[in-house]
Amino acid sequence: MRNQPTEEPKEDLRQRRTKKLLTEALLALMEERPFSEISVVDICQRAMIHRTTFYAHFEDKYALLRYAVARLYRAFEPTAEDLRTNPRSYLLSVFQNALSFVRAHKGLYRSAVSSGSMDIQTLEDLVAEQLLSRLPADEAHPARAEITAHFYAGGILSLVRWWIERDTNLSEEALLQQMDQAGLFPELSSQKG
Repeated sequence: MRNQPTEEPKEDLRQRRTKKLLTEALLALMEERPFSEISVVDICQRAMIHRTTFYAHFEDKYALLRYAVARLYRAFEPTAEDLRTNPRSYLLSVFQNALSFVRAHKGLYRSAVSSGSMDIQTLEDLVAEQLLSRLPADEAHPARAEITAHFYAGGILSLVRWWIERDTNLSEEALLQQMDQAGLFPELSSQKG
């Protein structure tokens, strides 16, 4: 069964502030050292929040990481309406925004993925989950959206890793243009059968 976008419960200002502080603390710490070396205590100290408050919002540091990835994804993604009206442009925009974000946060990316501190499959699953919640359902082929989400999530992460590790001077625009010319962004709505 595929994930459907759900309304998030309304949070009061204190809850939003606490989650924001914890997210910022985690991301700042990940710029400095691998995720595996970061504890809940470290996060709480950086955010200046008590551990009991942390656990009132998140089960563990992995739950905070999932929340942070979802927030980051929402911050740089095009709208779900863009996906419905022009899937090709939507996927191009997702890739472009991901590349821009990673270029600006190389330390965070290297900490999370390149150092091996986070399983690449975990990160792929988090990205795929975000894509899947936005892909149109296909009643005739229910697995199609899940396959598409994992294909593009894996592609995004693999390409970003290659791009960062090579430290190439290839711009985001040039990379996307070459990907587009290679036909990597087909119209999802045209898939039949």
